[in-house]
Formats: sequence, structure tokens, C-alpha cells
Amino acid sequence: MFGFRVPTRVHVAPGCLSRLPEALSIVGLRRVLLVVDPGLVAGGWPERVQGVLEEANVEVELFDAVEVNPRTTTATKAAEALRGGELEGIVGLGGGSVLDAAKAAAMLATNAGQPEHFEGRDRFAATPLPFVAVPTTCGTGSEVTWVSVLTHEPTRTKISIKGESMFPRLALVDADLIATLPGALVATTGLDAMTHALEATTCNLANPVSDALAEKAIGLLLAYLPRAAADPACDAVAREAVMRAATLAGLAFGNADVAGVHCLSESLGGLYDVPHGLANAVLLVPVLRAHGEAVAGRLAELEASVEAVAAGPAAERAERFLGRLEALARELEMPPFSRFGIPAADHARIAESAARNGSNSSNPRPMAATDYRRVLESLG
Repeated sequence: MFGFRVPTRVHVAPGCLSRLPEALSIVGLRRVLLVVDPGLVAGGWPERVQGVLEEANVEVELFDAVEVNPRTTTATKAAEALRGGELEGIVGLGGGSVLDAAKAAAMLATNAGQPEHFEGRDRFAATPLPFVAVPTTCGTGSEVTWVSVLTHEPTRTKISIKGESMFPRLALVDADLIATLPGALVATTGLDAMTHALEATTCNLANPVSDALAEKAIGLLLAYLPRAAADPACDAVAREAVMRAATLAGLAFGNADVAGVHCLSESLGGLYDVPHGLANAVLLVPVLRAHGEAVAGRLAELEASVEAVAAGPAAERAERFLGRLEALARELEMPPFSRFGIPAADHARIAESAARNGSNSSNPRPMAATDYRRVLESLG
């Protein structure tokens, strides 16, 4: 049994990226591996950050080969760059894929073995190298969690590596970093954060603290995500709200769990490389509906928290809340499930993979492969 914990020192403020040299000094790092993705390289951020760090006499080596769904092999390659002993720690600058890959690399650098050997909770012995997280999307909340999710290509599955010492030492959450993102990416990563918050507060490991964090994140996303996605460059208020919401949602599920939406989305990511946030956005309402009465009471409470006058039976209020989520997805132009091009003949395989997911037991009601298959079939 675990109590609420936030081992990561978190600084949430627009412009706080400028404090990265100070953050590294606090952690005691003078030589670091900077992990980014190719998209950030094209936007010039890694070069800018590298320059700031080198001006502060921090030696930087760049690793820029992280995919949308990071592979176990990618985390291993990043770890190899750390194992020589010259680099003291790692900075992850990017979305959830970068942060998860960097988090795993920090652990692999001090623990011999392949990533899949450490699947599960606290399967490694040595403390990971220090890791500082700088998220550049408003989605995963990986900057405040103890988990790294990677794709194992030989089996086409997602594996989760968790450890009490895998929390980032420090996180800088700078809303200005999402100003240059396409609105569509703000939309999908924001709905990823919405999924984290809703699964945290409806799963069977929900607790008063995770509920409070999740409820705040949900309210911020309902109010500000459309604005942030419509004009990420100019709407600073909306940017800051959704960035804060993503971190709050990460704290929520990091102290509870996710559930069926993630069980399915991680299966789709492993098998078909579907982007994680997009899969969550499309699957969120169908899976919540499948939970039925098991989540109706909590959804009714959430509807009451965003509606000035909440009247009617719990089931009706829950349905109104789901209607809000559907309207939000339409406004943000989320595609239908059919856009993924998943053959109906593969539904059984996806469903079986979802039922084996480590978070399946956290569902608010038991979900077997047949239940997941029914969800998939309802999507066409």
C-alpha cells in the first residue's frame, strides 16, 4: 500500500526553462545527455537549450532519435551513451515519448540488462542516474510519474517499467514551450491528459488526493483546451492552464492508476504504432460508457462540479458529462476510430492484449477480453 507521494521537485511557470542551469546545479549535474525527438530538432529547441547549458559550463551530448512510440531499443541506445561514466545524468526535453525513453535510459545506465527484463514494479537493484524532465506537450504528465512505457518490437507490445527511484529528480513545466506546437497536437495531448485525469478518478485505486488533482485538471481542460488548441501561439492564459492540467493529471494517475482506455490504447500503440494521445482521445468516451453504473456516480459528481445547476438522477448527469466530452472531441476534430485502419479481424488480438495489461485490474468494473472486444466492435 502506497501513500500519496511527489518525489519530483516541480516548477510550473511560463518561461521557467531559463532556470534549467539552476535546476541542474541543484541536482548536481555538470555533464548531461540531452534527449529530444526529431521534431524538436527541426524547431531549433535542442540547439537553443544546448547553448544555454554550455554558457553555464554544463557539458551536453545530444541524443535525438526518439520515436512517437519509443522503442526498448531506443532507450537502450540512450543508456549506452550514459554508461561510459563521463555523463552524470540525463535531461529529457520533449513530449511523453522523450520523457519515457529518457526515464528508462537513466535506469538502464546503472542496471545491466534489456528493458523487458525490468517490466513491472521495482525490478531493478541500482538507483537510476539523475533525470531532469522538461515536458514540451500538455499530455502525458511523465514529468511527475514513476513509469516508463516502451514498445517491445519483437512482441509488438507495450511494456511498463516502474520504480520508486524512477521519478524525475526535478521537472520544469514551461507553458511557453507549447506555443510553437500545431493546434492538432495540443488537442490530442490535452485529451491524453483528460484521459489520465478521468481514469485516475474512476479507477478502483482512486483516493481523495488523486480525486482532487484529477477534478482540477478536468475543469481546466474543459474550460481551456479548445482555446489552447485554437491559438497556442497567442493565448498564453489557455497555454498555462492546459500545461498545469497535464501535470496535475500526471500526479493524479501516478497516485492512483489508469484503466481500460489505456489498456486498449497501449495495445493499439504496440501493435499498430497508433499515437498514444490520439488513441486515448478516441477511446475515452466508449470505454467510460462500457463501465456503466460503475462510474456513473463519479461522472455525475464531475458534471455537478462544472455545471451551475446539477439536477436529475445520477445516470442522467453522468450522460450529460459524457456528452460534454463528446462535444469537446468534436470541437477538437478528433477522427473516428475507423481512421486508424484496424481490421475487424484483429479485434480479438487487441482485446486479449488489453486484458493482459498491468492496469486491467484497476478498472472500476472487471474487464475481460470479451468486454474489450465489445468496445471495439461498437466503434465499427
